[in-house]
Amino acid sequence: MNRKRIKINLLFVLATLSLLTTGFWIHPGESILPFLFLAYLCICGTWVVYGLEYNKRNDNSISSLFKALKKKKGQQLFIFHLILLSPFLLYMMSWHAIFVMLIIAFLGLIYSLELKFINVGFQLKKVFLIKNIIIGLAWGLLVLLGGKNYENYALLACFFLATLQIVVGSILRDVADFNFDIKSNTKTVPIILGLRYTFPLLHVLNLLSAFVLLVWSATWMLFVVSFVIGWKALIIEKVRRDNHSILWTQTLNILTCTLIFILVFIFKK
Repeated sequence: MNRKRIKINLLFVLATLSLLTTGFWIHPGESILPFLFLAYLCICGTWVVYGLEYNKRNDNSISSLFKALKKKKGQQLFIFHLILLSPFLLYMMSWHAIFVMLIIAFLGLIYSLELKFINVGFQLKKVFLIKNIIIGLAWGLLVLLGGKNYENYALLACFFLATLQIVVGSILRDVADFNFDIKSNTKTVPIILGLRYTFPLLHVLNLLSAFVLLVWSATWMLFVVSFVIGWKALIIEKVRRDNHSILWTQTLNILTCTLIFILVFIFKK
Protein backbone atom coordinates (compact mmCIF):
# COMPACT_ATOMS: atom_id res chain seq x y z
CA MET A 1 0.00 0.00 0.00
CA ASN A 2 1.52 3.34 -1.03
CA ARG A 3 1.92 6.33 1.25
CA LYS A 4 -0.93 8.25 -0.34
CA ARG A 5 -3.34 5.35 0.28
CA ILE A 6 -2.12 4.98 3.87
CA LYS A 7 -2.67 8.69 4.49
CA ILE A 8 -6.23 8.52 3.14
CA ASN A 9 -6.94 5.40 5.21
CA LEU A 10 -5.70 7.13 8.35
CA LEU A 11 -7.97 10.08 7.59
CA PHE A 12 -10.92 7.70 7.32
CA VAL A 13 -9.96 6.09 10.63
CA LEU A 14 -9.80 9.56 12.21
CA ALA A 15 -13.22 10.37 10.72
CA THR A 16 -14.62 7.15 12.21
CA LEU A 17 -13.27 7.92 15.66
CA SER A 18 -14.45 11.54 15.42
CA LEU A 19 -18.06 10.62 14.69
CA LEU A 20 -18.13 7.84 17.27
CA THR A 21 -16.70 10.15 19.92
CA THR A 22 -19.14 12.90 18.96
CA GLY A 23 -22.00 10.56 19.78
CA PHE A 24 -20.38 9.39 23.00
CA TRP A 25 -19.68 12.98 24.11
CA ILE A 26 -23.30 13.99 23.56
CA HIS A 27 -24.79 10.89 25.18
CA PRO A 28 -22.27 8.78 27.17
CA GLY A 29 -24.71 5.94 27.78
CA GLU A 30 -22.14 3.42 28.99
CA SER A 31 -18.73 3.32 30.63
CA ILE A 32 -15.58 4.20 28.73
CA LEU A 33 -14.31 0.60 28.42
CA PRO A 34 -17.08 -0.70 26.10
CA PHE A 35 -16.72 2.48 24.03
CA LEU A 36 -12.95 1.97 23.62
CA PHE A 37 -13.60 -1.65 22.65
CA LEU A 38 -16.16 -0.52 20.07
CA ALA A 39 -13.80 2.17 18.77
CA TYR A 40 -11.03 -0.38 18.15
CA LEU A 41 -13.33 -2.69 16.19
CA CYS A 42 -14.55 0.27 14.14
CA ILE A 43 -10.91 1.11 13.38
CA CYS A 44 -10.40 -2.48 12.20
CA GLY A 45 -13.52 -2.33 10.02
CA THR A 46 -12.60 1.03 8.49
CA TRP A 47 -9.06 -0.07 7.69
CA VAL A 48 -10.25 -3.31 6.08
CA VAL A 49 -12.89 -1.62 3.91
CA TYR A 50 -10.69 1.21 2.65
CA GLY A 51 -7.42 -0.73 2.74
CA LEU A 52 -8.75 -3.31 0.31
CA GLU A 53 -9.86 -0.59 -2.12
CA TYR A 54 -12.68 -3.03 -2.87
CA ASN A 55 -15.06 -0.31 -3.99
CA LYS A 56 -12.65 0.78 -6.72
CA ARG A 57 -12.81 -2.61 -8.45
CA ASN A 58 -14.86 -3.44 -11.51
CA ASP A 59 -15.51 -6.92 -10.13
CA ASN A 60 -17.24 -6.60 -6.75
CA SER A 61 -18.34 -10.19 -6.32
CA ILE A 62 -17.82 -12.18 -3.11
CA SER A 63 -15.07 -14.23 -4.80
CA SER A 64 -13.30 -11.00 -5.76
CA LEU A 65 -13.48 -9.89 -2.13
CA PHE A 66 -11.76 -13.06 -0.91
CA LYS A 67 -9.10 -12.74 -3.62
CA ALA A 68 -8.40 -9.20 -2.46
CA LEU A 69 -8.12 -10.39 1.15
CA LYS A 70 -5.57 -13.05 0.21
CA LYS A 71 -3.24 -10.36 -1.15
CA LYS A 72 -3.54 -8.04 1.85
CA LYS A 73 -1.78 -9.43 4.93
CA GLY A 74 -2.49 -6.35 7.06
CA GLN A 75 -6.20 -6.54 6.33
CA GLN A 76 -6.18 -10.24 7.25
CA LEU A 77 -4.93 -9.30 10.72
CA PHE A 78 -7.74 -6.79 11.19
CA ILE A 79 -10.27 -9.35 9.92
CA PHE A 80 -8.95 -11.80 12.52
CA HIS A 81 -9.40 -9.20 15.27
CA LEU A 82 -12.94 -8.49 14.08
CA ILE A 83 -13.89 -12.17 14.15
CA LEU A 84 -12.15 -12.83 17.47
CA LEU A 85 -13.48 -9.82 19.36
CA SER A 86 -16.96 -9.43 17.87
CA PRO A 87 -18.60 -11.93 20.30
CA PHE A 88 -17.26 -9.92 23.26
CA LEU A 89 -18.53 -6.72 21.67
CA LEU A 90 -21.99 -8.19 21.16
CA TYR A 91 -22.03 -9.24 24.81
CA MET A 92 -21.00 -5.79 26.04
CA MET A 93 -23.07 -3.63 23.70
CA SER A 94 -26.71 -2.61 24.08
CA TRP A 95 -29.34 -3.68 21.56
CA HIS A 96 -29.45 -0.07 20.33
CA ALA A 97 -25.78 -0.27 19.34
CA ILE A 98 -26.07 -3.75 17.81
CA PHE A 99 -29.03 -2.62 15.70
CA VAL A 100 -27.11 0.40 14.38
CA MET A 101 -24.04 -1.75 13.63
CA LEU A 102 -26.18 -4.17 11.61
CA ILE A 103 -27.63 -1.28 9.57
CA ILE A 104 -24.14 0.07 8.83
CA ALA A 105 -22.96 -3.40 7.76
CA PHE A 106 -26.04 -3.86 5.57
CA LEU A 107 -25.52 -0.48 3.88
CA GLY A 108 -21.88 -1.37 3.22
CA LEU A 109 -22.87 -4.67 1.60
CA ILE A 110 -25.60 -3.35 -0.67
CA TYR A 111 -23.35 -0.45 -1.68
CA SER A 112 -20.52 -2.63 -2.94
CA LEU A 113 -21.89 -5.97 -4.08
CA GLU A 114 -23.24 -6.74 -7.51
CA LEU A 115 -27.02 -7.21 -7.20
CA LYS A 116 -27.58 -9.81 -9.91
CA PHE A 117 -31.20 -10.37 -8.89
CA ILE A 118 -31.93 -6.85 -10.19
CA ASN A 119 -29.67 -6.92 -13.24
CA VAL A 120 -26.31 -8.42 -14.19
CA GLY A 121 -23.60 -5.92 -13.26
CA PHE A 122 -26.00 -3.74 -11.25
CA GLN A 123 -24.44 -1.99 -8.24
CA LEU A 124 -25.96 0.73 -6.09
CA LYS A 125 -22.62 2.52 -5.98
CA LYS A 126 -23.09 3.26 -9.69
CA VAL A 127 -26.57 4.74 -9.30
CA PHE A 128 -26.97 8.51 -9.48
CA LEU A 129 -27.04 10.11 -5.99
CA ILE A 130 -28.04 6.82 -4.28
CA LYS A 131 -24.38 5.95 -3.68
CA ASN A 132 -23.80 9.30 -1.94
CA ILE A 133 -26.88 8.90 0.26
CA ILE A 134 -25.79 5.39 1.31
CA ILE A 135 -22.30 6.64 2.15
CA GLY A 136 -23.74 9.55 4.12
CA LEU A 137 -26.12 7.33 6.10
CA ALA A 138 -23.48 4.69 6.88
CA TRP A 139 -21.04 7.27 8.23
CA GLY A 140 -23.68 9.40 9.93
CA LEU A 141 -24.94 6.37 11.86
CA LEU A 142 -21.59 6.27 13.66
CA VAL A 143 -22.85 9.22 15.73
CA LEU A 144 -25.83 7.15 16.91
CA LEU A 145 -23.54 4.17 17.47
CA GLY A 146 -21.23 6.21 19.69
CA GLY A 147 -24.17 7.57 21.69
CA LYS A 148 -25.93 4.18 21.72
CA ASN A 149 -29.29 5.87 21.43
CA TYR A 150 -31.60 6.99 18.62
CA GLU A 151 -34.16 8.88 20.68
CA ASN A 152 -31.91 11.67 21.95
CA TYR A 153 -32.67 14.83 19.92
CA ALA A 154 -29.14 16.23 20.12
CA LEU A 155 -27.76 12.93 18.81
CA LEU A 156 -30.31 12.88 16.00
CA ALA A 157 -29.41 16.45 15.04
CA CYS A 158 -25.71 15.56 14.83
CA PHE A 159 -26.58 12.40 12.90
CA PHE A 160 -28.46 14.43 10.27
CA LEU A 161 -25.67 17.04 10.18
CA ALA A 162 -22.96 14.42 9.69
CA THR A 163 -25.02 12.56 7.07
CA LEU A 164 -25.65 15.67 4.96
CA GLN A 165 -22.04 16.81 5.22
CA ILE A 166 -20.74 13.40 4.18
CA VAL A 167 -23.16 13.29 1.24
CA VAL A 168 -21.68 16.63 0.12
CA GLY A 169 -18.15 15.38 0.83
CA SER A 170 -18.65 12.18 -1.16
CA ILE A 171 -19.86 14.19 -4.17
CA LEU A 172 -16.76 16.37 -3.89
CA ARG A 173 -14.65 13.22 -3.99
CA ASP A 174 -16.60 12.16 -7.09
CA VAL A 175 -15.56 15.46 -8.66
CA ALA A 176 -11.93 14.46 -8.14
CA ASP A 177 -12.66 10.96 -9.59
CA PHE A 178 -14.49 12.38 -12.63
CA ASN A 179 -12.29 10.72 -15.28
CA PHE A 180 -12.14 7.36 -13.47
CA ASP A 181 -15.92 7.24 -13.02
CA ILE A 182 -16.49 7.89 -16.74
CA LYS A 183 -14.37 4.84 -17.57
CA SER A 184 -16.14 2.67 -14.99
CA ASN A 185 -19.59 3.83 -16.15
CA THR A 186 -20.49 5.13 -12.68
CA LYS A 187 -23.43 7.55 -12.73
CA THR A 188 -22.09 10.13 -10.29
CA VAL A 189 -23.58 13.56 -9.72
CA PRO A 190 -20.72 15.40 -11.53
CA ILE A 191 -21.08 13.13 -14.57
CA ILE A 192 -24.88 13.36 -14.82
CA LEU A 193 -25.21 17.08 -14.02
CA GLY A 194 -21.81 18.25 -15.22
CA LEU A 195 -19.39 20.26 -13.11
CA ARG A 196 -21.19 23.52 -13.94
CA TYR A 197 -24.36 22.48 -12.09
CA THR A 198 -22.77 20.22 -9.49
CA PHE A 199 -21.28 23.01 -7.39
CA PRO A 200 -24.51 25.04 -7.00
CA LEU A 201 -26.21 21.80 -5.92
CA LEU A 202 -23.45 21.21 -3.36
CA HIS A 203 -23.98 24.68 -1.89
CA VAL A 204 -27.73 23.99 -1.60
CA LEU A 205 -27.14 20.62 0.10
CA ASN A 206 -24.62 22.25 2.43
CA LEU A 207 -27.14 24.93 3.43
CA LEU A 208 -29.75 22.25 4.06
CA SER A 209 -27.63 21.27 7.06
CA ALA A 210 -29.23 24.22 8.85
CA PHE A 211 -32.50 22.25 8.96
CA VAL A 212 -31.03 20.10 11.77
CA LEU A 213 -31.80 23.07 14.01
CA LEU A 214 -35.46 22.10 13.63
CA VAL A 215 -34.56 18.90 15.48
CA TRP A 216 -32.38 20.48 18.17
CA SER A 217 -32.18 24.27 18.34
CA ALA A 218 -29.84 24.65 21.33
CA THR A 219 -27.30 27.49 21.18
CA TRP A 220 -24.33 25.13 21.02
CA MET A 221 -25.84 23.34 18.02
CA LEU A 222 -26.30 26.68 16.26
CA PHE A 223 -22.56 27.35 16.62
CA VAL A 224 -21.66 23.86 15.41
CA VAL A 225 -23.92 24.04 12.35
CA SER A 226 -22.79 27.57 11.41
CA PHE A 227 -19.08 26.73 11.56
CA VAL A 228 -19.51 23.46 9.65
CA ILE A 229 -21.58 25.06 6.87
CA GLY A 230 -19.00 27.84 6.50
CA TRP A 231 -16.16 25.31 6.44
CA LYS A 232 -17.81 23.16 3.77
CA ALA A 233 -18.75 26.22 1.67
CA LEU A 234 -15.05 27.15 1.59
CA ILE A 235 -14.09 23.62 0.53
CA ILE A 236 -16.72 23.58 -2.23
CA GLU A 237 -15.37 26.85 -3.65
CA LYS A 238 -11.77 25.65 -3.46
CA VAL A 239 -12.64 22.42 -5.29
CA ARG A 240 -14.61 24.40 -7.89
CA ARG A 241 -11.41 26.31 -8.69
CA ASP A 242 -9.14 23.24 -8.59
CA ASN A 243 -10.89 19.86 -8.64
CA HIS A 244 -7.59 17.97 -8.64
CA SER A 245 -6.38 19.33 -5.31
CA ILE A 246 -5.87 16.43 -2.88
CA LEU A 247 -5.75 18.91 -0.01
CA TRP A 248 -9.33 20.10 -0.60
CA THR A 249 -11.03 17.11 -2.25
CA GLN A 250 -9.61 14.57 0.21
CA THR A 251 -7.71 15.79 3.29
CA LEU A 252 -9.72 18.81 4.46
CA ASN A 253 -12.92 17.35 3.08
CA ILE A 254 -12.60 14.18 5.20
CA LEU A 255 -11.50 16.25 8.21
CA THR A 256 -15.01 17.75 8.31
CA CYS A 257 -15.91 14.83 10.60
CA THR A 258 -13.12 15.80 12.99
CA LEU A 259 -14.25 19.43 12.87
CA ILE A 260 -17.75 18.35 13.93
CA PHE A 261 -16.30 16.56 16.95
CA ILE A 262 -14.05 19.50 17.91
CA LEU A 263 -16.96 21.94 17.71
CA VAL A 264 -19.27 19.66 19.74
CA PHE A 265 -16.49 19.19 22.30
CA ILE A 266 -16.00 22.96 22.61
CA PHE A 267 -19.61 24.17 22.60
CA LYS A 268 -21.54 21.26 24.15
CA LYS A 269 -21.59 21.78 27.91
